[in-house]
Amino acid sequence: MEPLVFTQTNSQRELLHMKDNLAAFFRDEIVGGRLAPGEKIVEVRWAKKLGLSQTSVREALNILSAEGFVQKGSGRTAQVTQLSDEDVVHSYELRAVLEGYAARVVAEKKPDLAPLEQALEDMRSAIQCHNLKGFYERDLNFHVLLAEMTGNKMLVQAVKRIILPLFAFVVIRVQGARNNQEQWMRSLDQHKRIIEALKTHDPVFAERLVIQSVDSFLKETRNVVGTAR
Repeated sequence: MEPLVFTQTNSQRELLHMKDNLAAFFRDEIVGGRLAPGEKIVEVRWAKKLGLSQTSVREALNILSAEGFVQKGSGRTAQVTQLSDEDVVHSYELRAVLEGYAARVVAEKKPDLAPLEQALEDMRSAIQCHNLKGFYERDLNFHVLLAEMTGNKMLVQAVKRIILPLFAFVVIRVQGARNNQEQWMRSLDQHKRIIEALKTHDPVFAERLVIQSVDSFLKETRNVVGTAR
């Protein structure tokens, strides 16, 4: 029988809570810098340390893999997400192409942009609360929403595949760095411009503006990540 540390019963609900709690534990270890980028997370070792089954640890790591915080190949040991400078540049190059195309489609389709405007306000609230992790989570949501508004599921999958590990890596690296609110405000203004470009319903202009914005985001990311220690 699988030993339980976080719960008292063996019900499916309690098991689900335990898996989520365990994922939260590893997430905090990663974001807090106790598990460094590139560090391996050996399932057997952690299962023994926490008094849990290897299956429970594996399921928790699968959650983090879906969120971008760990990288895990088939049959391989999971490791904390690590991107080289070249990886970051390549990610932004692909983002420019994919998100630029998304902006073109959305400008043509003219959907309700209220979800993007709400995401922008959520980013603003995170800035006011000095919530760095919350800001990047809402930033991520903004770009996923933009892709989802195209109605192209394959595009959404492609965008998520690129930006999930990218945003997770940035969050990992910036913890403990000096928070520069001016950088956050510049990012907020750039996202506002994206919405304004979409409202023109000019697909060429919207695509060009997003491509330029992604280039600005790359520069900001280099500045932020470069200050992390």
